[in-house]
Amino acid sequence: MTNEGGSSNKALAVLTTILAGSALLLATVAVIGGGDRAAATATKAEASPQTVKVELGDIFIKPKGITAKAGTDVVLEVTNTGKLDHDLAVKGGPSTPMLKPGQTATLKLEKVARTIPLICTVPGHAEAGMTTELTVSGDASPLASSASGHTMTAAEMDASYMAGVKAFPAKTAGLGNQLMTPKMDGQVKVFEMTAEEMDWEVAPGDIRKGMAYNKQIPGPLVRVNLGDRVRFVLTNKLKESTAMHFHGLQVPNSVDGVPGLTQPLIEPGQTYTYEFTVPNTGSHMYHSHMNGATQIPAGLLGAFIVDGPGDPAMPKEEVMILNDGPLGYTLNGKGFPATAPIVLKKGEQVRIRYMNEGLQVHPMHLHGLVQTVFAKDGFMLPQSYKADTVLVSPGERIDVMVEATDVGLWAFHCHILSHAETEAGMFGMVTVVIVQ
Repeated sequence: MTNEGGSSNKALAVLTTILAGSALLLATVAVIGGGDRAAATATKAEASPQTVKVELGDIFIKPKGITAKAGTDVVLEVTNTGKLDHDLAVKGGPSTPMLKPGQTATLKLEKVARTIPLICTVPGHAEAGMTTELTVSGDASPLASSASGHTMTAAEMDASYMAGVKAFPAKTAGLGNQLMTPKMDGQVKVFEMTAEEMDWEVAPGDIRKGMAYNKQIPGPLVRVNLGDRVRFVLTNKLKESTAMHFHGLQVPNSVDGVPGLTQPLIEPGQTYTYEFTVPNTGSHMYHSHMNGATQIPAGLLGAFIVDGPGDPAMPKEEVMILNDGPLGYTLNGKGFPATAPIVLKKGEQVRIRYMNEGLQVHPMHLHGLVQTVFAKDGFMLPQSYKADTVLVSPGERIDVMVEATDVGLWAFHCHILSHAETEAGMFGMVTVVIVQ
């Protein structure tokens, strides 16, 4: 999201004061593998690491149950034997890289102390049965066998939930969606883009393998005017071919960005140039159009905004790119508590440009404040309408106006609840609107 430094810092100070004034007593929560804040503190027993081979298939995980001695380190040696991409993750915590068929990686769990749920994070795979769990000898697991399916005690859930809230907005390495200043070649605006693989910290300690334009996820924010002449120079440093499509822009067929139809593949090490006159206003996107179900969710995406007549200007704007896949459920490349708050003063209005680059629909729900929907896919609606939950389907861009009518901290999240909250607390597609 775009940020205004002064108001944001002031608002975060307000948020810290409010949370500190709550005087909540939190239980101690240990971190497993640097990313599972829900794990209880492990014992200090010295033991050799226990190695367990785990098989990821289509659609299953073997073994279905893993047992370890309390206090030991466990190394999971994970191999994808299926024909689809899979990973193995602690639910709400660290994971292996996304594994292609035949690939192997390890996931280390340090000083295990309780039952740990393990899943494949590819959307739909856990729901289809790709789950298992690690249990430890002597683990009380008081809720593990209950009808609720919990693997945490009530106290652990409370402590983990509040730890996440207190950490918000957490600092992480890397920041995407930053406005790009083009170079000028006469009257042509030149945007130089490099696609490459990189590690991306989605949430504190949750580092995943991603693909990025110019080391940003989402890629740099492109903002131009109707009628501008633009040139995109794309260099491919990936290990596979790629391409760039300008989603929503009515560009000439020759620069539509579809390999085999309008251009050759951009193979590893190659550079390709797109040049066109910007034809239409509104909220649009650019992204890969090669191996799209992998490359786009992994981060090869960005916002393309065109200003011009008929597209209303507002004093404050936020771009919110929704995504799901190997990076998890993210808002602008980050998951809660590392998402950025939207900071407003009472009476201010903000334009939120939703852009769904993911594989799933995301109904975005804002507590306490009204969303006025006025544009879709770059086109102004003949009649705006009001909602508290706005459904954004894959590929869609939805523009809303929000007026800060009431002071407070207002939760803002995807209302497919498995995208936003688990027993360990809020994660993924959650942020806060702060009205001062």
